[in-house]
This record gives sequence, C-alpha cells and structure tokens, in this order.
Amino acid sequence: MVFMKQQDWKIIKILHGKRKLLMIIGLLIVILASLLLIGSIKMPGSDSVLMSVNGQEASADEFSMYLDFKKALVANYFKQTYGANYTEHFWTTEYSDGTPLQKLMEEAKAQMTRTKIEQQLAQRSGVIKDIGYQSFLNEMEMENSRRSKAAANNEIVYGPISFEVQAYYSYYMSGLENATIDALRNNGIISISEEQLKRDYEINKKSKYAQQGAIDLEWATLPYGSGTAYKDKSDALVKMKQLEKAFANGASFKETAKGLGVDVIDSRITNASRRAAALEIPLALQKAEHLEVGKSSDIFDENEALHIIRCVSIGDMIIQPFDQVKDSIASQLALEKYRDIVERDVKEAAIKWNRQSGTNLMNKWIGMNSD
Repeated sequence: MVFMKQQDWKIIKILHGKRKLLMIIGLLIVILASLLLIGSIKMPGSDSVLMSVNGQEASADEFSMYLDFKKALVANYFKQTYGANYTEHFWTTEYSDGTPLQKLMEEAKAQMTRTKIEQQLAQRSGVIKDIGYQSFLNEMEMENSRRSKAAANNEIVYGPISFEVQAYYSYYMSGLENATIDALRNNGIISISEEQLKRDYEINKKSKYAQQGAIDLEWATLPYGSGTAYKDKSDALVKMKQLEKAFANGASFKETAKGLGVDVIDSRITNASRRAAALEIPLALQKAEHLEVGKSSDIFDENEALHIIRCVSIGDMIIQPFDQVKDSIASQLALEKYRDIVERDVKEAAIKWNRQSGTNLMNKWIGMNSD
C-alpha cells in the first residue's frame, strides 16, 4: 500500500479548489451572457434610456439630435436678449431665466415630446409601423440612396441629392403630418362639414380669397451687355436715372422715355398671367403689386436689363368663388384640427426623464460644444 506524503495532499487540495473556482466563474459567465441576451441589464457605456413619452423610450443619441436642432435658436435668443457672446462658458452662464444649457435642454425636450406624440398618432392611425429612432435613420439612409441613384440616372430629383439629418427630419415630419391628416379624415376623427367651410369662407373671403385686379403698367426697359447699344451697365444706368429724375419732376413718362431713346411698352398683369410672371419676372411682379396708381418704381435690374414701371390703373378686387377655394379651406381647417389634437395629446402625455443620464449627457455635450 502506497501512502501519499503531506505535500502531495496539499497539491491535490489546491487543484481541487481551483477547479471549484473555475466552475463558479464559468457559471457566472453563462448567467451574465443570458441576462445580456434577454436585455435584463446593460453594459456600462451602452446607450441607456434617457426619456420616455407614453412608454416610448428615447436614447441619449436621439435626444442629442434635438439638442443640435435647437442649439442655434437658443444661442441667438441669449444674444438678442442679453447680448451674450459665444464664449467657453456661454452655456453655463446664469441669466435671469436660467442658463442657456437649461433652456436648450427644455427646448429639446419639448421638441422631442411633440415629435413622439405626432409619431404615436400616426402609428395609431395606421400610417406608420415603426416609429423608433433607428427606423428614422434607416429611412433617411434609404431616401438618400434613392436620390443618389436617381441623380446618377439623370432623373429629376426635387430638393437635395442627399439630406442632412435636420433637413430630412423636416421632410419626414411634413410627410408624416400630411399622411396622418388624410388618415384621420378618412376614419372620421377629423370631419369638416359644408357649413363650416361656408362659414370660414364668408368670414375670410376678403382677406384670404380675394385676388388683386388687373394691373395696367407703362414699362420702360433698357437692355445692356453684349449685342445691345449699352455694352456697359453703368452707361445704361445713367440714362435710366435721367428718366427717373424727369418723371419725378412731373414730366410725361412715355414722352421723356422716348426722348431718351428708352423703349416703353404697355403691359397688363392679370390673375391668369401672375403665375408665369412669378417665374419669369419675379422682381417686376413684386414691384408692380406694391405700386399705387400714378406712381413709378425705382430702377431695378432683372434679366440683363434695367427697368422702371409706372402704374396706370388697378382693377377691382376679384373674390374667388366658394367652389374654387373650398378644397383649400378644408385642408386648412383639417390642419388646424390636427394640431389641436397634437396639442391636447402633448398636455396629457406621460413623460419620464432620467435625471442622472440627462446630467451626464449635458456635461458631455458641453465638452463637445465649448469651443
């Protein structure tokens, strides 16, 4: 029979203890991994929940987007109100209504709350399924990809080829609002009667649905540049100033222009021609619509020519018929009702704010925006 020495027993005990320790560590790793998989805990530094609106959670990353949206607005407010300069300590300087940082945080909270409410309303109305922040980012990426491909294929792309986050947010929210209003009208939550339409029309027909009558003009034009009598714009300007001065002293507009060699034509702007005028001669249209009868404009430059226009007469205002404007009235009333619903839901929203996470985020944000 072989007996072990005391030293051998000690070695065996040590090895046995190590096996137990390794088994315990292994078991803990398995438990930890399981908890992480089911989302019961978060690893330090992960994107924890910062705020929730009616149970819909928002992360620090999402809230940071709204901070960026409101940064310039808040900075401008403190500059205009207090003459505050954008220095290293700008965001933490105390004023009578708090620090810029506090105001920025409240503005971002309000904006994100309203956005969540509008998204939730859209979701309940069947307009959109996923209203999470990651879905928003994914949709922006897909939209930018679509636009880039369309531009590469020489297809018409309205707006930018690629959206920045803030521009896409405006585009996204505008589309969401319109689609939700349509859904709410279709399911009867927003309803507008014929009586409401007519009442709004009668109240506002002179202020909203009246169009200016035809404007008759005498239009003096002097082209300049290559292929004209005035290669140099400054020479043409001298001539037009002579006409402007003579008319101001009571001379006949047409006769004076003719004597100076400036062409004058009779022109009329009507409701039918306003759309084309807005595209082709927007500055001239703007000047004409602000002239009184018998008055002339200053000299203005448009389409490589100098102009002076004189208002000869203005026709009577034209009230647009009810049937012509009732669809636009309905759209406006529906928008007002939609916004009333949103305001009500914002006031009734259950909002939770993680104060510690908020403080950490704002401290981090200051560090990134203090230069």
